[in-house]
Amino acid sequence: MFQWQTPGWVNAHAALAGFPDSLTGETIRTIRNQLRLVSTNRPDVSIVVPAFNEEATILPMLSSLSRLSTHYKTEIIVANNNSSDRTQELLDACGVRSVFVSDQGISYARQAGLELASGRFVLNADADSIYPPTWLDALVKPLHNTAISCTYGMYSFIPGKASNRFTLSLYEFSSETFKRLKRRNREVVDVMGFNFGFRRADGLAVGGFRHDLERWKTGRSEDGWMAYCLTQKGRLYREPSLNARVWTSDRRLQEAGSLSKAYSLRARRELNRLHLYLTPKGMVGPAAPAPAIQPDPVEQLEHSGK
Repeated sequence: MFQWQTPGWVNAHAALAGFPDSLTGETIRTIRNQLRLVSTNRPDVSIVVPAFNEEATILPMLSSLSRLSTHYKTEIIVANNNSSDRTQELLDACGVRSVFVSDQGISYARQAGLELASGRFVLNADADSIYPPTWLDALVKPLHNTAISCTYGMYSFIPGKASNRFTLSLYEFSSETFKRLKRRNREVVDVMGFNFGFRRADGLAVGGFRHDLERWKTGRSEDGWMAYCLTQKGRLYREPSLNARVWTSDRRLQEAGSLSKAYSLRARRELNRLHLYLTPKGMVGPAAPAPAIQPDPVEQLEHSGK
């Protein structure tokens, strides 16, 4: 199911993107008041958001989370990973619980949030993404089934100045085609850090987020590796509906140079590793050598430290 246009509710949150000086105090107060309605000190669900210099994108994200429609008691924790801009100022203004993480890297930020979380369930989000009101329930409900250890959803790109929804939809269509092939044996690589959840006890039991995964040398990532480890506790579940579809920035995609170049990079990369789709299920183990790969701006979008 592909989105050829950006929904109005996404545009409403995305309109808050920009720099703090362009926003009014009323905007901040509205987000703060709405967040109070979905936040509690004794949560069932903890939403963990890593953030590094996200002053231009964090308000749309918070605005979307403030509109969650759920019966679960919820807390939001933002792990500020050494931001030097006004990220922390905006978090404080919105009344968001935060923790400062001095060790640089998204795995450290995610782990700090996981350790601070007090909910039975942990959902992972990112500071440059926008979440539908149904997102939380869509990912948490399957986790009541003990046979399922990890839930995740799909995503679409928010068009930037150099892109549009039609061309981005075509890219998403081609990406999903490759993913359907990979999903047979390597589903863990489909789990994106900005849109997955698990039971907190399981996440801690498998060791949390690893900090020694150098993406460009090993082909591993902290989110995919967590999903892989969670298969020790149960199976993965992909929520196919729009209820868990997250809208995320296309800025990493644009780092490829152009959308046409991004298409080319993705096609070439997937064709070069088609043989992996037929190999045994799983990822390269921690003791086994992994083939060296070169940085790819397109892959960076899917498993990036945003």
